[in-house]
Amino acid sequence: MPSSNEALQHQLSSLEAEMETLKGAGDYLIGVRLERSPAGGSASKAAKEDCKYARLRAGRGKLLPNGKKSLYIPVEQIAHYEAACDRGKQVQQLERQIEHLKTQIWTLEQSQYRHWDDKSRKPQRHRKLALPVAHQPSAIIEVEPPLRPTAPAAILVLYRQAADTPVHAVAAEVWQGDEKIMEVKPIHCMGMRADKVSDYIKALLSDLHQRFAVTRFEDVIKERPVQHCPIPSCPLKDDR
Repeated sequence: MPSSNEALQHQLSSLEAEMETLKGAGDYLIGVRLERSPAGGSASKAAKEDCKYARLRAGRGKLLPNGKKSLYIPVEQIAHYEAACDRGKQVQQLERQIEHLKTQIWTLEQSQYRHWDDKSRKPQRHRKLALPVAHQPSAIIEVEPPLRPTAPAAILVLYRQAADTPVHAVAAEVWQGDEKIMEVKPIHCMGMRADKVSDYIKALLSDLHQRFAVTRFEDVIKERPVQHCPIPSCPLKDDR
């Protein structure tokens, strides 16, 4: 039986708490390895057999704080950087587990939405029997609405001319039921590549997750024409 959404959310919260604890334990380096090198040249045999020097090497596509791929470190800091590299491996592993859980939660939610939607579209197979006119009910039955949702929902707002055109600006809203509880001001995306816009949207969702525990944007995106961009300095506004 597949895991319930509640169980997956509990696992996600536990992993995120573990991640925060790990990051708070000290410095961490991701995609960096520590290389030990023995002394060379005219050093003594004992010195050559002991690792007295260490060098940090950044992995593919990464750079160290000095802006280079490698960095020699003092002997007394070897243990510190070794712990940072080990901690970085644990952080990277937790990040993969968290992303996997988020994907599972999203997939489960989508399957539930499809299930409910399919049920609403199924034709009624039973035949409703017509009552005699004298017995037709005349009273209007009022049904109380369900309880107001307590979980916040995040809505992505994009300013662009059409779905297949570049994004002009990005904003977001957070709603709780029928009340807007937060609005993220738009930022311009003019000149940005599509991958950079996607990176910003991911970072935006990550921030909203920290604030409101939302795990995704709603399926329906608010689309606004470029001419309605609310940024005062926008060069494409109608009043320019």
